[in-house]
Amino acid sequence: LPLNGPPPGYGWEECGMSASASRSFRTGVHRRDGFFGQAAYCAICGHCMLEEYLGVIQLCYILKDLSPLAWNRLKDLNWISPQANDGPRHDPRNGLALCLNHRDSFENYDCIIRYFPENRKFVLINYSDDPDLQEFHGKAIALDINDRDAPYPSLFILHEMRVRGFQPEQPLDPAIPDNITWQDWILSGGLVNQDLDTFSHDPQSMPPIQST
Repeated sequence: LPLNGPPPGYGWEECGMSASASRSFRTGVHRRDGFFGQAAYCAICGHCMLEEYLGVIQLCYILKDLSPLAWNRLKDLNWISPQANDGPRHDPRNGLALCLNHRDSFENYDCIIRYFPENRKFVLINYSDDPDLQEFHGKAIALDINDRDAPYPSLFILHEMRVRGFQPEQPLDPAIPDNITWQDWILSGGLVNQDLDTFSHDPQSMPPIQST
């Protein structure tokens, strides 16, 4: 790894992230990835299950098997904040809320989530060319870089390196649209203010339910 931090545009300080997380792992991810006062949504497809005990939405780690020693090494190299929570399993900025299907895709290295500094968006890339992921390819997912507990963009670089190692037959530069748009469900659900590119977590701002 570069000894002075991640590539330009991916550092936690450049992205305006706070030095420390505001909450524990579980509480932080639930707050960040929940909208309109509801339980967490899958950041990729938008599936939401309020009855979390059914296990439809699960919390997972960007780097699931990172050791505390490696986590501290990332702190030393400024890839993450030196004040990050102790251990990779305690900091919400190493976490995601995903449905079962997309957790499998992410943890099995079928897809990439890449941060685009110029757009300040996290984008899903269907690196394995999986037909089930194609509708989400090249579109921004429901992660807000402006949130205090936003995931570290640098951790997705390390995840992408693993994906490329598991899929050496795939092209180095998969085709991605020049114009990055939000996932369809984010726009149709009114989760984002398109003028400001900000997400809504306030129950009072939930769009009215359309009668059928």
